Amino acid sequence: MDRSIPPKISVVSSVNVPAPKKRFLSNGIPVFSFDLSDQKIIRIEVVFRSGTAHQSRNLVADFTSRMMAEGTSSRSGVEIANEFDYYGSFFTHSVSKDFTTFSLYCLTKYARESIDVFSDILKNPIFPEKEFETKKRNALQSFKVNSDKVSVLCKREFGKRLYQNNHPYFTDIHEENFDLNTNLLIQHQKNYLNFSDAVIFLSGYVQEDLIECMDAKFGNLNVEDIEKPIVKRVMASKGGRAGVEKLDAIQSGIRIGRILSLRRSDPDYVPFVVLNTILGGYFGSRLMSNIREEKGYTYGIGSGLIRNIASTVFLISTEVNAEHTENTLNEVEKELQRLQKELVSESELDRVKNFLTGSYLKKSDGPFNICDQFKSYYLYGLNESYNTTYLSELQDVSAEKIRSIAVKYLNFDDMLQVIAGKL
Repeated sequence: MDRSIPPKISVVSSVNVPAPKKRFLSNGIPVFSFDLSDQKIIRIEVVFRSGTAHQSRNLVADFTSRMMAEGTSSRSGVEIANEFDYYGSFFTHSVSKDFTTFSLYCLTKYARESIDVFSDILKNPIFPEKEFETKKRNALQSFKVNSDKVSVLCKREFGKRLYQNNHPYFTDIHEENFDLNTNLLIQHQKNYLNFSDAVIFLSGYVQEDLIECMDAKFGNLNVEDIEKPIVKRVMASKGGRAGVEKLDAIQSGIRIGRILSLRRSDPDYVPFVVLNTILGGYFGSRLMSNIREEKGYTYGIGSGLIRNIASTVFLISTEVNAEHTENTLNEVEKELQRLQKELVSESELDRVKNFLTGSYLKKSDGPFNICDQFKSYYLYGLNESYNTTYLSELQDVSAEKIRSIAVKYLNFDDMLQVIAGKL
């Protein structure tokens, strides 16, 4: 082997990503499994199709998920924690606008014991008052501390103006919202975490005995359809400028963005992903090069897409020294106009395509990542071919297409601009 000769570089236009095995529990709950590991570890995820958009009051969905592991009809919160610790297992949860997810990581040798605790948490929570008051008190203290940060003030005001007419995607949190009782949590769990629309994802060392164990614990539940409030899709937002005054602020929080009519299944979606990456989607982006490296206005600035079931949000976010606020806004506008007027060079476009290809390959490495990729399109109703066509669509994006997408979606005057700090 001649090590003076570098390996040949080739374009990756397709990847064989393993498909999951689909099964159903005895009561019809769908189960997707990825048996892709030689290491005897398993991740079990139960995803409910409800999140903060479905809660009856602010913070109810979040506190309900937080409290699930604080006690059941047969175990205290301490006993739950001790059992997971003894078996080397790990339990976690997450709540988004559209979904609530409970996850268990465990060794196969202790899968049955860990699943027994896991199922008890999801089926028999009791929401003990003492633990609930402690969590509320701690969360309220964190809320008060964070409410003094310009980044948080900016985020709240941006969300308030982005989602108007009381859309459920925006939750305007105030101190009085922490005045909750456990009855609200019990009702939320009964209405929205009742397995009527649950989906189970298994990844790692998945064998038949694991499926049998899951069916024994969850397959006998009485699954009933319960009507949920419909979250209407938001296709657009209003532009304009707004501010949140904080006289003692040294920095300004800045958010610039809009709601797009774009869906992940649209032909413009992959070109927009490339466009966003060029603008502010990675460390070598134009916003970072200009506003951080050249001007020195900030430690970091970026742009991205926030994808929900009922909206797609384009967002630019940063914090800068207060004296550089206006200059930063001007430079962002210049970068948007530059993308609308000039063609991206071939070298920059190739670099970004290589970055996105590498990111995709990294996300497709290992059973947990592969499962996450599958979830990302299955839960959003995308065709399974999306996972196989993404790379080829990425390679087909041209400089002309980038410019046309920028003209279509990145008009600065259509953007909502929110600044928090010394105005």
